[in-house]
Amino acid sequence: MWLTFIWPLTCLLIIKNLFLTRHTSFVNSQTVSPIPIPDSEFEQVIAERYLFAPFANESSAWTVLSNVSYAWQAASLPRYHSQAAVGVWILFQSITETYNTRVRTLHMSWMSLSTNGTMVIFSEIDVKSNTSLLVTSHNEDTALKYTAALISPDSVQFILCNRSDASLCKVIQMIAFPSALVNTTKITGGIFVEDLGARGWLYFAADSGLHGLDLSTFIIHPFLNEINVSVSSLAWSSKRQTIFAGTNTKLWIHSYGIGNEGWRFEHVTGLIDAPITSLVYSEVQDKLWIGQSSGITLLSPIIMSTGRLHWFFSRLAGQISNPGSDIGHLPFLNITSLSVSQSMLPDGRVWLGAVRGVMRYDSNSSDINAWRVFNSARYMPNRESLVHVSSLSVLSRHSDASPNLGSGAVAITNKGLAILRFEMWTLGQKANHFQMLVDQPGRHDKNGFVSDCSMSSWGDSRTCIKESDDNDGMWTSMYLASQIFRYVVTQDARVKAQAWKHFEAMELLNKVTGIPGYPARSYAKRTDFLSKIPWYPSPVYPDLQFEGDTSSDEICGHEFVYPLVHDLLASNDDERKRAYTLIFNITNHILTHDWYLFGESHNRTTWGYWNLFK
Repeated sequence: MWLTFIWPLTCLLIIKNLFLTRHTSFVNSQTVSPIPIPDSEFEQVIAERYLFAPFANESSAWTVLSNVSYAWQAASLPRYHSQAAVGVWILFQSITETYNTRVRTLHMSWMSLSTNGTMVIFSEIDVKSNTSLLVTSHNEDTALKYTAALISPDSVQFILCNRSDASLCKVIQMIAFPSALVNTTKITGGIFVEDLGARGWLYFAADSGLHGLDLSTFIIHPFLNEINVSVSSLAWSSKRQTIFAGTNTKLWIHSYGIGNEGWRFEHVTGLIDAPITSLVYSEVQDKLWIGQSSGITLLSPIIMSTGRLHWFFSRLAGQISNPGSDIGHLPFLNITSLSVSQSMLPDGRVWLGAVRGVMRYDSNSSDINAWRVFNSARYMPNRESLVHVSSLSVLSRHSDASPNLGSGAVAITNKGLAILRFEMWTLGQKANHFQMLVDQPGRHDKNGFVSDCSMSSWGDSRTCIKESDDNDGMWTSMYLASQIFRYVVTQDARVKAQAWKHFEAMELLNKVTGIPGYPARSYAKRTDFLSKIPWYPSPVYPDLQFEGDTSSDEICGHEFVYPLVHDLLASNDDERKRAYTLIFNITNHILTHDWYLFGESHNRTTWGYWNLFK
């Protein structure tokens, strides 16, 4: 507890002694040349949120998809498609009201990330069920035959799309399910296995089991390997020629390469300990990611001396990984979906959807940067933290993308769509972005003070208005310090002029009380009716009132920034003297009042003390 008092006391003594010694004679400032600082580019996320129509009142800041009642899948385009990096296909339900009736219709649509939520609906494609699933083929050899398969509980529709226009798609063939699959009600997964058999297979998972369509005969084979229980997810490794199928209790593994034929399953206590919710294979990492409510299980290949392929498990769960895991902690549990980019340019990042938002793991980043978490209203279209990501689609990378730039992603939540895309920014660009926000009229800058603002509409920064704040002095001093450093680096006269405006606001904050060395918390015009107390009429400025009962944290801001103004911002003796006078008066006030801050009531303020015996 003594440190709480000793540290500010020591700071005051050091500041007074050093600053007064240095200020015994003014020195002529020398012209300082701009200091070149290397400014590398970093990956910057840009989040866009869209609300489904029933949740239009969630926030006025987010675009409402007025014709969408809900969506259940976002699907990426083939890696070879010219628009694979700029949009997705969406399966959704619309509601049209006519007179006293509501007509619900299921659709497949194209959504470009650059069109502010505009969807192009494929009117000729019949989406038969809200449990249908769109499976994309990334095989360019079949691009003239089909692009994707829309699998419903009673049929498979092969869809062909224009390779340069994702809004032009049509059904070219439909194959009905055999009678053995009459009890199928939900499609849960699908993959094109390009190198299995003569022309590949389309595997699809359903609540009725695991089924396959031979692409050389277009015949559906139900219940592969007699798997007739609900299958939640599928994954495929072309590198390892292995197919994975997850159920509530098992992970089925089918290695079909030479010497590895046949099905087997893994059911290891403590690893497959909860129903499998999603699977994805990262060819770059050469790992299978297994999503569960209890966390993530990882499956890695090993080639035995016999030449046979075997797999070993490791586990991610909670904040600390289980022994044997080669990946850091998992930010949160309850995994609902997994996805990777199928981009032509390798992208080893793995995306995870969960009850609480979206995560991304980058094996090429340092431990501290490996995980990125996108949750809460900053990234998700939801006021609450529980967003229940039901579908996650990762786009391809742009052909000219920087190696450090990741693929964009689209997540479907319980209330809307979250679009996460990335750009390469320098720190200079990022600083300019936030400076633009500060400079917006009325948002953060009022009377020369810079602090937070209040939004009249939840989450909508466009409705943010700056009012007087208890800590106007503290926050403005922090902002002023940043602008001083900015001026030192850039030597931009406009930056100095703006910074000096904020210094003059701080200077007036010291004068408005009429008490030397006692700055107010904030000030406002007498005509401003402020609900907060205590506010007092200024004895010096008849048109101003000020907020009193100034605290020690406010003083920290003043004592911190005035030496910076003196040494780095002021350009002549008069300007330096103004900064010197402020810090001298504050320090002298505290020292001559027995280490207390005495305010407008001629008594010490509630929190303005450094006296060890308080």
